[in-house]
Amino acid sequence: MPKQKEYSVSLISAGKLIESLHYGPYAREWWLARPTNNNMVNIPFYPICFGMKTLTTINKRDFIITVVQGNTENTTDPNYNEFQPGYICQSKGLCSNVCNSSSLAITSIYQKAFSNKTKHAGPLIMGFDIPHISETLLSDVHFHPFAFKIENLSIMVFSIGVSKNPD
Repeated sequence: MPKQKEYSVSLISAGKLIESLHYGPYAREWWLARPTNNNMVNIPFYPICFGMKTLTTINKRDFIITVVQGNTENTTDPNYNEFQPGYICQSKGLCSNVCNSSSLAITSIYQKAFSNKTKHAGPLIMGFDIPHISETLLSDVHFHPFAFKIENLSIMVFSIGVSKNPD
């Protein structure tokens, strides 16, 4: 029997797409692949929207996770850059720094709140596995990246355009 979720997630705000982030050189950072099964040929991507805000209730305590544009001053990861998503978690007076993953943001505040070492998977805690949340995030998206496999080759498409070269 599958384990039942021990938390609930609500989408407070879907946030917005920012063209320079979601379709620019850092696009790969702002989309989350969500394969639905192991045999899938076409893997859909869902946007990590700037300003997206979720309310997650765990053990009768509310946690709000907000997506911001990264800030290298508030992270210790040397590979982190200001153009990737950052995550802030808040709960009853506790607030994380800007974290480079939603998992780190929720886990840091959860551990302070409950004085334990429990870790949480951020994309699940933010509801990316909940169909109506994923659908809401895609509702105004005219193009979203996708990946597919051809034999042993994986191809990811993050943008499509028309060449300005007449030839």
